[in-house]
Amino acid sequence: MFVRIWRFRVHPEKADECRVAYGPAGPWAELFGRVAGYCGTELMKSAGDPNTYFTMDLWESSETWAAFLRAWGEDYAALDRKCESLTLSEFELGEFRDLSERKGDSAQDK
Repeated sequence: MFVRIWRFRVHPEKADECRVAYGPAGPWAELFGRVAGYCGTELMKSAGDPNTYFTMDLWESSETWAAFLRAWGEDYAALDRKCESLTLSEFELGEFRDLSERKGDSAQDK
């Protein structure tokens, strides 16, 4: 499993729109779902700051993520521009790999 985690500070008046856009059935998840190997998106709200959210985009592997970008990079950039108005800031916390051993994982993902 390969996971990309983002932190967002949202405009308080746009919180509902943000939850839809970045949620597991929103336009980001729909875009990612164009590629086999996308495993879902999780959206979480900070317990300490009502305007801070985190997303975790789950992929089978880093290769799956790279294949998505090659195929849909322009659409990704366009959706990113469209969603800019929902947030005060966004920050990629990083890319992470599941360390549990699974049959079929590539050596690069371990």
